[in-house]
Amino acid sequence: MFIERLVNSGNSGLLEQVVEFTARRHRLITENIANIDTPGYRQKDLSVQAFREKMAEMLRRGRNGPLPAGVLAAQQRGGGILAHDRNNRSMEQLATDLASNALMHNVAVELLRKQYQRLEMALRERVG
Repeated sequence: MFIERLVNSGNSGLLEQVVEFTARRHRLITENIANIDTPGYRQKDLSVQAFREKMAEMLRRGRNGPLPAGVLAAQQRGGGILAHDRNNRSMEQLATDLASNALMHNVAVELLRKQYQRLEMALRERVG
């Protein structure tokens, strides 16, 4: 019970959700890159806006529960110009999405690592 309160007292649950979201989104972006020349392939993505809104709502309510399945559901990426092979590719946009997603993932992992490091120090009764 004590350990559970320590782990859940911060925002580690929310950071874990960010890590899960960015990992899933990274897989979709790399899938889009791998299929950049596949005729008829439509790019998929997760809605960053829906994720941000849900995270803001969770922060306001003080909840650390799991994200609803709809936020983690892949959707076809709209927009873009269709090429002659009916593919809506944009390598520049994919590279931008990959870089910003990786940055958000790395920040969340680092913040989570720091939280667990502080928890470990508290359990070992060391002052850092």
